[in-house]
Formats: sequence, structure tokens, C-alpha cells
Amino acid sequence: MWHAMRLSGKMPSDFVSSTKELIQRTSWNLIVATGALYLVWHLVATLTWPATIGWRTWLVTPAIALICALSLFLLPKRLLLAQGVWLVGLLASVTLAIMVLQQPRIALAYTLLPLMTVVTIGWPGGLLMQLMVVATVWWLSGSGSPQQLPPGTALEVTLGGLISGVVGWAASDALLTVTQWSLYSFRSAKENMEAARSHRAQLARVLKDLDQAYHRLERANSTLVAAWKVADEAERFKAEFAANVSHELRTPLNLIVGFVEMMMTSPESYGGVSIPGVYRTDLNAIYQSAQHLLALVDDVLDLARIEVGKIPLVRQQADMAVLIRGAVDMVSDYVAAKGLELRIHVAEGLPALWIDRLRIRQVLLNLLVNAARFTKQGSITIEALRQGDEVFVRVMDTGRGIPREELPHVFEEFRSGEQTTTGWHAGSGLGLPISKKFVTLHHGRMGVESTYLQGATFWFTLPCESPEARMVEAAPLPRAKPFGHLGPEQRVIVMVHGDAETPRLLQRYLEDYRIMSAANMAEGIALARDVKAIALMAGGQRPLPALVREIPLLIYCDLPDATEAAKALGACRLLVKPVSRRELLTAIDKIGQPVRRVLIADDDPEMVRLLRRMLHGCVAAQDCLEAFGGEEALSILRADKPDLLLLDLVMPDLDGQEVLLRMKADPELCRIPVILVSAHAQDRVALEVSKPIEIWRPGGFQVGETLRVLRGILDALTPGWH
Repeated sequence: MWHAMRLSGKMPSDFVSSTKELIQRTSWNLIVATGALYLVWHLVATLTWPATIGWRTWLVTPAIALICALSLFLLPKRLLLAQGVWLVGLLASVTLAIMVLQQPRIALAYTLLPLMTVVTIGWPGGLLMQLMVVATVWWLSGSGSPQQLPPGTALEVTLGGLISGVVGWAASDALLTVTQWSLYSFRSAKENMEAARSHRAQLARVLKDLDQAYHRLERANSTLVAAWKVADEAERFKAEFAANVSHELRTPLNLIVGFVEMMMTSPESYGGVSIPGVYRTDLNAIYQSAQHLLALVDDVLDLARIEVGKIPLVRQQADMAVLIRGAVDMVSDYVAAKGLELRIHVAEGLPALWIDRLRIRQVLLNLLVNAARFTKQGSITIEALRQGDEVFVRVMDTGRGIPREELPHVFEEFRSGEQTTTGWHAGSGLGLPISKKFVTLHHGRMGVESTYLQGATFWFTLPCESPEARMVEAAPLPRAKPFGHLGPEQRVIVMVHGDAETPRLLQRYLEDYRIMSAANMAEGIALARDVKAIALMAGGQRPLPALVREIPLLIYCDLPDATEAAKALGACRLLVKPVSRRELLTAIDKIGQPVRRVLIADDDPEMVRLLRRMLHGCVAAQDCLEAFGGEEALSILRADKPDLLLLDLVMPDLDGQEVLLRMKADPELCRIPVILVSAHAQDRVALEVSKPIEIWRPGGFQVGETLRVLRGILDALTPGWH
């Protein structure tokens, strides 16, 4: 075994150490077992044959004891030396016992020596021991030995030694193989254990990461909840902001528009005093500017309508030359005050464009005002010409220009302060980004070209679309000839509705369709047949199916009108500021009862004075009662019982809705009609359509069409899940 261990240089160190430990343990067991057996033999011999061999054993016992003690002493330190001392000493002890005890049969113990040598040292050691045993036996068998062995003993010992050596070799080889397998299994188990530990550690890390991820997910969830609350608060603030902007801007603008309109159209309200002609031009400019500001207020409300998701365009046929001259007239005084020359070059024969005139005028105003703002001397030139299927408009100035590195950022929102030396971005705000969005909504393009310190050129294009390809109006055409300008590709929807504002509202958000209105169902069916409408949209009126066989779609949808919006608040009519005298008088006529005394309730004294002036000639001055708060209005209502209440919704002490609730609860006041006149009116887009929406087609619907309709409904009514 020792020889096999010495030859296993390629074996793992744990195998070598384990084999060495095994040899030490085996040798120790053999030495101890042999010593114990001899001790037993010594006791048996001294007690059984004291006279013949008992006393002689004391001559051999010291030698055996010395050999065992010395071998055990050397075994932990010098394994090979201890084995050599033990085996050679054992050979000498057996020889000594044969000679001292004079018992030839003791020679059979020689056969065990090759076995023990092969087991402990290996087959080379066993072979050497066999040679030593053969030599000793043949020496003892000779005539000159002190104790001659019987004939044949030498041969028996030699054969027995060979047999025991072979058995020992087989046993030791099997033992080494088992040891190697055991060590291999041990190493595999150890590796598996290390792998299990590694996997356990990895699993612990994964669990820790999952725990951290769970905590991060909880924090993210909390953050999302907080963000949702902030977004919900922002949504509420947006709605309040839009309403406040509507009210705070519409109120003074209503006064401007109202008084200017009264001055120009109703001089009898001022005692018949006419306005000098030199003032009329300026008043008209004030009126046009106020109307433009009112349209911008509508933009604020449009931007707040998230449900619709876009700014609606009111497309009308427009002459680009007239639109450019109108915008130039609005900024001409500002340009002249800076000492700049304003040039206009409009090519002849430009086609009529189907555009939102308000939006394009705002684009022109933004470009002209920016050019004037950043030009200290020189000129501003605006040109318009046709290039292929587009109308090309550009505004050129001789101002400071824009550095090349800032050109890609000109149309970015809220871009400011990156290079204050140029001063270009400072104050640029939203004018240019909004202008580009307006042009993009018209399917046009917008860009800029500039050389620093040599001026800038802003340009945009608008497609020359024919009326047949894309014609959308805000108001329906005259019913005498409702389809005179329709083309073969135009999609027309006929709407039966009593309120003229409802078709206009629908037209703003369905710009790809032409909306035409009809007063009743019979007129609507006839109109739909004449213009080949793709759909007939009606409210509560339901025609017989036989009458609409030629109409592809019949849609039942009760869209709320101004009257319904007023009724939702508890009044009979709703007028949104600015209110003209004609609108006010028309609303009073629709009440259907005589109006001799009117109470005007508004917290703005100027608004009260404007409404009094509008009522001049219809209601006597002494019968126009005034109230500047909700409580005061209720007191006057109870005391004087007027025929009509003109009520503002927003008042400091008691708002208009609370006034309506208290009037409804009072039997004496609930019969007094109320017309709401407010800039803080309820947005009609946000009104609820309480009745179901039905779509009917004579030929029915295919499964694929039904699925597409369902998809469209789900996409529209479940925003945020796209």
C-alpha cells in the first residue's frame, strides 16, 4: 500500500493524505493485535506448559515487547521506518521463538509476514519479505542451523508465503480502489455541498434582492399614489384655472366689446348722440382686438379639454391676401413707432384656402411681432406666393438674427436663457411653438433660416386643398341652397337640432366632416337625400324606418344645447359673455311672457351698467333694478318681484347657483324666470348625455364592422389604457 501511495504522484493530495492515514491506522492495528495475541499466547503457555515451554517464553517476550513499543513510537513520525522495524523484528522474533521454544510448527507464522508486508508497504515490500522468509526457512532447514526444521517445512512456508502475499496484494488493491472511490465520493459530496452552499448564498442574495425590489415596488407604488394625487390635484387646478381665466378675462373683454358695440350700433342708448367718424376707425380696431382676445380665451378652454385631446379647427374659406393685410394693420402702429419699414409682397391669383382664419392670423401676428421686437433698424418684409400645391408665406427682418447653434431650439417650448448675450430666447415663450402646431394642424410646414447679425426669415406653408377635398365650415350653409359647394368626395353629416350652437360645436371637433343642420326631421331626411349624406343625426325624434332607407346611418344622440345647460343649473337660458344686445333681447323674447321689470345681479358695476344700456328702449330705466351680490339679489326679489332676473354665476358673498337653489325652495320666487349671464358658464363639452346613443343602418352590421365599432367605443371611453 505504501508503494502504491508513493507511485500516485498524480493523485489528489487528499487521496495521498487519506491513504497515509489508512496505512498508519492499519499498521497500528496490526502491531497492537499481534502484541495482544502474543500476550495471550504467553499467558496460555506459562499456565499450561510451565515445565516445558512456559519459562522459555520469557526469553521471547522482551523482544516482542521491544519491537512493538519501538514500532509504535516511530509510527507517527517515520511510517516506513516503523513498518520496517516491525516486520523485520517480527521475522527475527519468529526465528528466535523457533530456536528458543524448539517448536518447528511456529515456522508457519512466516507465511503471515508477506501478507502483512504487502498490505502495509506494497508488493515490492512483500516480495522482499518473501525472499527473506525463504532464506530464513532454508537456513533453518539446513544441517548447520541451531534448530533444524522438518523436511518439507521450507516448501510449505514458501508456498504459504506466496499465497498470503498474493491475497494481501489483492486485498490491498481492492482497499486502495475502495479508498479512491470513497474519496471521489467524498470530493463529489464536498463539491455538491459547496455548490449547495453557493446556491443557498445565491438564493439568499436573490431573496434579499426580491425583498429590496418589493420594498422599492412598495415605495414606487406609494410614489405613484402620491403622483396620482398630485395629478388629480393638478387636474382640478387646471379646471379651476380654465374657469377662472374664462371668467377673469371674459368679464373685462365683455365690457370692451359690449360698450364698443353699443356705441357703434345703438346710438339711441346715448340720447341719439352720434360718434364722430374719426373715432369709428379706432373703435373698430378696439372691437377687433377684443374679439381676437376672446378667441384666445377660447383657446385656453380648448387646451383644458383633455377628453377631446386636440385643438379643434374651424375651417373656412379665406383669402390669404386679406388675412395678411388684416394682420399687418394690427401691428402697423407698433412697427411704425420703432421707425421700421413694413413691406408687403403678395402674389396675384393666390387660391382661396380652407383654413382656420383665427389660428393662421395668430401665426402671422406672432411672426410679425417677433420680427419687430428683435429689429432695431431696417425693414420687415412679408411675402406670400404659390409654390406647387402649397401657399408659401415668409416674414423676413433685418434684425439681430439667430446663432446657428440655437436654430434647432427655436420651436422648443419654454426655451430660455441659455445664451443671454443674444437675447433671442429670452421671452420667446410659447408663441413660436404654438404657431408651428397650428401650421402642422393645417397639414403645413414651418421653419426658420437665419444668419447671425444679418436678420432672420420665418416661413410656413399651407396646402392648397380644393373645397371638394376638404371643406369644413363652422356654421351650416343657407338652407335655400345647402349643397351648392359639395364635392363628390366630401363626407356630410346632417344634424337635426333646434340649437344653432350645437352643430357648430360638433363641427369644431369633427373637422374632417361637413356638418349641415336641419330644423326638423322631415327637412333633415330631405336634406340628407339631396346631399347624399353618410349619416343623419337626430335627437329624440324617431322617423319611420321606411323613410330613411336611402341614408347609410341613422344616429340617435341627444346632444345638450344652451337651454339644457341652463336647465342643468336651474335657469331658463344661458348667455356666455361677451353678450351682444341682440342675443340678450332674443333670449328675453324666448321667455314667452311680458317683461316690464328686470333685476340685474352682478358683482361688477360696469357689467350692470352695460346690461342697463342694452335694455334701453325695452325696459324703463326706473324698472332696471340692480344688485351686486347674491344676498342683495334675494332681498330685492322678495321685495319687488321682478319679471326677470339677469344673474351672474360668480359673486363674492353668495354665488349664482346658491341663489338659484334658494329661489327654487321659495314658492314665491321659483316662478321668476332667470337668464344666466356669466363668463364662468358650464363647459358644454363636459355636460352629460343622459340618454343612450343608438346607431341604426337599414342593411344591418357585419361582424367585422361591429368589432371595429366596439374597438372605437372602447378606445374613446377608456382613455389611458392604450
